[in-house]
Amino acid sequence: MPGRRTSFLADFTITIDSRERYPYKFTKQQAATERTKLPIGDYGIVHEEAIVALVERESLADLSKGFTDGGLAYQMADLATHPRSAVVVEERYSQIFKNEYVQGGWLADVIAQIQVRYPTVPIVFCETRPLAEEWTFRFLGAALAHHLDEPDEPDDPTAPREWRE
Repeated sequence: MPGRRTSFLADFTITIDSRERYPYKFTKQQAATERTKLPIGDYGIVHEEAIVALVERESLADLSKGFTDGGLAYQMADLATHPRSAVVVEERYSQIFKNEYVQGGWLADVIAQIQVRYPTVPIVFCETRPLAEEWTFRFLGAALAHHLDEPDEPDDPTAPREWRE
């Protein structure tokens, strides 16, 4: 993995949701971490008490369970209310067709339907957990850099009130 800073930021802090059981440690990346409760997602960037970006982490098993029971669809709807959010999956896309619990074609269709319904929330498949951690670090850093470059950006009217206050 490259050791380069993300988006030329000297340092920043990644917030890890306190309910996350086996969180990324970000020890190989140039970022500090803190644990606190996030309203949605597993990782976030908070700047001046405002949530800038969120990432929901999923294993392939959790992704298929979440789409089967509908819980992840609700999370996608919540993530879509925030202008910078994503879902990172710790697996290759090709593995959805080898899932032992649901038919791969069904899962591929559901993922496509959810992605069409919530186009502002990308679902990113990373090959391994370390790659997913690296992608999360880069995404959150890029979101913070964008936020800092445009500090006068108007509040997102679709964001929940507690995120805008």
